[in-house]
Parts: sequence; structure tokens; C-alpha cells
Amino acid sequence: MGEHDDLLRRHQPGLKYDSMEQYFCDSAAEWTDNPGNELRRADGAHALGELLASGATLKLDHLGATHYADGKEVRDGDRIGDPAKNYREQYVALRAAHPELRNRMYGHAVEAGGHLWLQYWFFYFYNDYNLALGIGLHEGDWEMVQLRMHDGAPDLAVYAQHRQAEKRPWAQVTKVPGDPNRPMVYVARGSHASYFEPGFHQTEAWYDLADGKRNSPRTTLEIVTDDEPAWIAWPGVWGDTRAKVGGIDQPSPKGPSAHASWRNPDGVLATAWEPQRKDAIDAPAVVIARDRGRMRIDFDFTRQPGPPAASLQVTVNSRDEAGVPPRTYTFHVPETRRGTLATGVPLDPAKHYDVYASTTSGDPPIPSESVLTEFDPVGRAAKLPFAEQALGTFGRLVARIRGHLGR
Repeated sequence: MGEHDDLLRRHQPGLKYDSMEQYFCDSAAEWTDNPGNELRRADGAHALGELLASGATLKLDHLGATHYADGKEVRDGDRIGDPAKNYREQYVALRAAHPELRNRMYGHAVEAGGHLWLQYWFFYFYNDYNLALGIGLHEGDWEMVQLRMHDGAPDLAVYAQHRQAEKRPWAQVTKVPGDPNRPMVYVARGSHASYFEPGFHQTEAWYDLADGKRNSPRTTLEIVTDDEPAWIAWPGVWGDTRAKVGGIDQPSPKGPSAHASWRNPDGVLATAWEPQRKDAIDAPAVVIARDRGRMRIDFDFTRQPGPPAASLQVTVNSRDEAGVPPRTYTFHVPETRRGTLATGVPLDPAKHYDVYASTTSGDPPIPSESVLTEFDPVGRAAKLPFAEQALGTFGRLVARIRGHLGR
């Protein structure tokens, strides 16, 4: 047991996901164990060369700092890629086949600059922060938050956000309900950047939305050191995505120990900033219903403020499907901005569902707040807790939708 293990456990963060999130903080073994993934040498800027491992050989314990388990030399540009690219299907299959890999984070204690820092690293199978034209998407995703200790307790928290970070005094950090020792982390939709509070956040180049509406399970903490387990010191790349747009897009990342903050946590403070916050676009006016076992959406966006909605995203989740993450569907919004969508998305009458809906509009596309519809197994909507902005207009909009459909 390490000297600081008890502190790492005591201050383990809680994670609150966005309502539209599809990928969650899991074991890094998902990436090595995923059938079809390949460990290869990098051959030039954009090509892959020699196949080093795949299939049953490619496991976390195959990786090391200088040599692989079979004795081959580790090189800095080595990377694990996913040739299949059907990330959603693979992720669902992995979580179903290996429940032990779900909901995992990694704790690391480091003494530097006269301080003890507690670091917590999060691995995500895929970053689906899709801005426009595929910008923002990449295989593998490592994120981190860290706490600076003083006299046996935290005095400062630093949350990583894209290429920068945000810091707050410990007294100003939201804590996990019922446990004042554990900070709450609000995870941004798709990008998985970490925020101190829910809401719409302007980043250095684009935006993040972290509404914190998704119920989050307890995450298991695995404590790691600089060289144990051996895979933590592997200097390679967790994915095969290259950046398309310099300064905005991000490629697949290297692992925790390859980041400067691993040994120099004080350095992150130099990138800390105060991100701009503003209100998100109002939640869309939609009525979601079961229609013969399928999802039907009645919508009217004619009164939604801001640029016209270009697309509607709907995230469907059932607590009766253990281990299956939510799934998001995207629908084009017609120029009329109102009508009915017979989606074909199945809603089993025997199951509970929570369905969140959000729109995107503008250039770059900006997401709206999400709105929740819940279904009981009996096949009727149990709750329609619309965002406060939509409450005053909901009745009128539904009447207009029905009137339009009746014409």
C-alpha cells in the first residue's frame, strides 16, 4: 500500500455526466482488449507500419515503458488504433461482455514543488465532441483533475479542459452530496472536459455543455504509481486519430505518464484560466411519445430564440438495459421548423426510458439545453420536466403543433 493511498481514496471525485453523453469513464483495458484493435509502429506522419500486437496478445499487461511483454522495443510513436471505426457498436459490446471494465478511474499521488498533489485520470473509449465536418472526433481520450494538499487537506483544485485548465480554491469547489471530502466534476458532452459547475462554457476555441443531468454510477478507483502497473509508463498513443485543423482539432492522446503534469503538476497552473460562461439556448419544445413501439417526435422550433435549429439530437436510455450506455440519434430539422418525426427508434413497451432532446444551431453549431421525457413500462410518458424557459410556452406550442397537424 502506498503512502498516500488513503488520501487518494478519501478525495476521489464524483462524476456528473451530461444528459446527452454516450461514452463514460472506464478502464483503459477497453482500448487494448477491444477485438480488432492493433498496436503498430508509426510510419511517417500519417501512415502505420509494422503490426506489433493484436487479438489475444494485445492486453494492458503487454505494454511497458521500454519493452513489450514479448521483448520488442517500445518506441515513442507506437500507437493502438481501431481499424473498424464503428465505435458505438464496439463500445456497447465491450461493456456488455466485460462489466468489470465499466466505471473506472486512476489515482496518482505526486510530490512536487513542495506540495503533495492528488491526481485523478479518466479514460474514455471515444471522444465524440463533433463540432462540424468531423472536427473534434478522436479515438481514445484521457482527462484529469488534481487536488493540491496543504496540512493534510486540499486547498486548491485544478480541472483540465482541452489545452487549458481551470483552478478554484477548495472552499469554492462543489462537493459530492453527503461527502465534503470529495469534489464533484461536471463532465462536458462528448469532449469529457472537466468543469466545476454545470452549464454552457465557452472554451479557448469553441464551447462545452456540461448539464450534469445524467445520473452517474460510483466509479472504482485504481491507484497507480510512476511505474506500476507497467502499462502506465507506456509512452505510446491511445488511438489513431490525427488532428485535421491545427489549433482547434485534437488528435488521439498519449497516456497519463507522458503528460508533463504527471511529474510537474504545478505546471498546469500556468494554463489555468477563467472560462467565459453564458446561458445556453433554451430547451426545444418537443413532445416525445411511444407510437406502436416506436418513438414519435412532435416539434415546433418557430419560437426558439437565436439562429434556426439545424438538427435535433435525441438521447435514449433505459435503466432496464444493464450496462448499455445511452444512444444519441440526430435528425435534420426542416425549414418549416415544425412537424412530426416518425423515427423508427424502438421504445419497448415493457421497459423504462429516459429520453433527452436538444437542438443545434448556428455556425459553429451550438447545442441547446436538453429536455427530458420519461416513460414507464406501461407505455405512457410519466414525466415531462421541461426546462424553466420552456414551461411558459409549452401549452401554446403543443396546441399549435396539434393545429398544424390537423390541417
